[in-house]
Amino acid sequence: MYPFTKELAQEIVERTMNILGRNINVMDRKGVIIGSGDKERIGDVHEGALLALKENKAVEIDERAVRQLNGVKMGINLPIHFLGETVGVIGITGHPDDIREYAQLVKMAAELVLQQSFFLEQGQWKQRLTDEIINQLIYDDYIEEEHFLKRAKALGIDLSLPRVVMVIEVPEQQMRFFRTLTYELVQEDVVAFTYASEIAVLKWAPYKEQSIKDAVNVAERLARKVTGGKIGIGPYGVGIRELKYSYTLAKQAMKVGRKLHPNDRVYYYENIALEILLSHIGELPLAKQVFSFYEKLLFHDETGELQETLRTYINEKGELNKTANKLFIHRNTLRYRLEKIRRITGKDPYNAKDLLQLYAASIIYRLY
Repeated sequence: MYPFTKELAQEIVERTMNILGRNINVMDRKGVIIGSGDKERIGDVHEGALLALKENKAVEIDERAVRQLNGVKMGINLPIHFLGETVGVIGITGHPDDIREYAQLVKMAAELVLQQSFFLEQGQWKQRLTDEIINQLIYDDYIEEEHFLKRAKALGIDLSLPRVVMVIEVPEQQMRFFRTLTYELVQEDVVAFTYASEIAVLKWAPYKEQSIKDAVNVAERLARKVTGGKIGIGPYGVGIRELKYSYTLAKQAMKVGRKLHPNDRVYYYENIALEILLSHIGELPLAKQVFSFYEKLLFHDETGELQETLRTYINEKGELNKTANKLFIHRNTLRYRLEKIRRITGKDPYNAKDLLQLYAASIIYRLY
């Protein structure tokens, strides 16, 4: 049976009194007052409530009943029902003739509050269990798969479905964003709060390529609804291992993307896969030695002009006209800058292998 707490009883009292302007009492299954507009009566046994509980129907207390019963005032006491059981009584103070017409409405309102509270708590409890399942999926190195899948299934989570994992960082007002997020989800999607204070979404992806595009579109819409939020999207995956991997790459896409493209809000791993790979290379002790030539460029390029030229040249696929136009400079100025990069680093931007090394070095030095 759902517990009828003092806090919930007092909430019913205050809500109802704000509307009716009459004193309200709420009694538990033993007839004890657990919520009242008259705080001094809390803890007293209400004999009118005991009668309502015994007969399981509304009991009116008039002048004669007041003289016969102890500690009661005129009013109407109605049993509160929930899930087929009597869980308490609500009493309205006043002459029965004056309050009879809306007594049933008061009873219905109390039962509705109780119902809302129950389902809200059930939903929160289910969400906590979902959070636990998803955190185990993404953090635990070893999972006993059969048992794990059964636990998930019991919560209505089918982890055998193909999915794309989205990781969402929300700097503030997480719960408000969480409610916004639910409007973008379908029944098969799973959403959870991670131990890293992020929101993880396991987005159902029945059509692979199209579903990935849909996930990116959803992420773009969501990003516009939160200030300072960042969203990483991992690859399509089926099963526990691939979903864990999708989460990992979504995290890495966000980590790398926010450094290289800080003004963007959505980072799909495939769009920066090479940069993610280079981020791992940059962690190796050998990296600084192999790419030490780039330090010379940093030293001689105090304004960042040469670095910007190199990035634009690479982004424009080495096309001189497009690069010069993008930078608002003459082609000869561009050639001069590229030649200067070659002299400083020993790497020729016109040579494919050297250009790859320059690009790799530029990424690694921006990340570390």
